[in-house]
Amino acid sequence: MVRRAAHFALVLAATLYLAAGHVRAQEYVIAKGKLSDDDFYRLVACAAPAAGDCQKPFVRWSPSDARDLTVSLVQVDPDYPKRVSARVVDLLDGTLSELNGSGANLRLRRVAPDVTPDISLHLLDLPRNSKISGTGLPWFDGNPLSMARMQLGWRNDGSIFICAVAFSRDVSPKAVQRILLEEITQCLGLMTDIRGSYYASRSIFSEDGMQATTLKGQDLMALRRHYP
Repeated sequence: MVRRAAHFALVLAATLYLAAGHVRAQEYVIAKGKLSDDDFYRLVACAAPAAGDCQKPFVRWSPSDARDLTVSLVQVDPDYPKRVSARVVDLLDGTLSELNGSGANLRLRRVAPDVTPDISLHLLDLPRNSKISGTGLPWFDGNPLSMARMQLGWRNDGSIFICAVAFSRDVSPKAVQRILLEEITQCLGLMTDIRGSYYASRSIFSEDGMQATTLKGQDLMALRRHYP
């Protein structure tokens, strides 16, 4: 509890979370065909094009934090679509189990909504292409909301200390599994999507396709490399 409270206090007191909020300009990087493992990892971890320079810093939870990351569904707006919220509730534990079984050196656990988590989930009665509001997180409210949005904060040493995920009311129940896995994985520091036909059906980081719903192949490789 002490560590969780300290993290929350940092959000209120520090300004460095603003950098995390606005390092969203490079939403995706284009890939022409299959990338090498090194290029794929650098793309999702630091927004580097193949053989190019990073456009974002490498950030990750510290080793001690990564072994006990808490996740909670802290907000469900009263008029949020019941079919979607039910899917989130039903799939959240399985999503965390998949990440815990990935072979990466991390562990996520679900906590009650009244506990301040490391990763908070917010189901907002707002349409896509609106602005986030009503979360009670001043660093999150006011930012653009597409179908869903992830935003995280990190310290000067690159260690993440908080992350929030918002779902719009326009999320399809069929898309919940993919979006939930993608956004929580991106909360772990793999922030950048990939655009290219090869990855449309192969990666949860695909900007173009929603077919991938589990971690496999280079997605697993990148997560394991980020948390060896």
